Amino acid sequence: MALFGRTTIDDPALKQLVGRRRVLASAKSARGDVLGLADCLVFPRADGWTKLPWHEIERGGWDQPSRTLRWTTVDGDASALSLDEPGMLPDLFNERVTASIACVRTVDLATSGTAVITARRDLGRTSTELIWRVSPGKGVQASAVEADPVVALELERLRAEYDLG
Repeated sequence: MALFGRTTIDDPALKQLVGRRRVLASAKSARGDVLGLADCLVFPRADGWTKLPWHEIERGGWDQPSRTLRWTTVDGDASALSLDEPGMLPDLFNERVTASIACVRTVDLATSGTAVITARRDLGRTSTELIWRVSPGKGVQASAVEADPVVALELERLRAEYDLG
């Protein structure tokens, strides 16, 4: 399986999950194939196949020495996947996560600390609606961010600037 090449999917459950969508890149792990589609990462877990939309990955990347793809979701769940044959998947991972980002702003709180406002695109949808999130900066509690008037004003300003709908 190669970038923009023809892909043969042998596993019936995986074939059904992918459907007619094109596989942009693939890799091999000890548990099976790992696929990069335009809208999501598809990978095996002990309980079956998992589909993770790119916009739900907060951060992550490829660690070449350990041959491990690591990521943290917007919910804070950390995952790692060892790849025996990474192929072009690490490059596609970086490109797709980056493509989902429309806006990132760090905001100084009225008291102390920072918050990060992000707007992400769901790459599986053609709508222009953005998904907005506000995250506390390092050492800041979520409750401080929620109550901060500076964050609320900046979020409102950014939404007015970026939201097209």
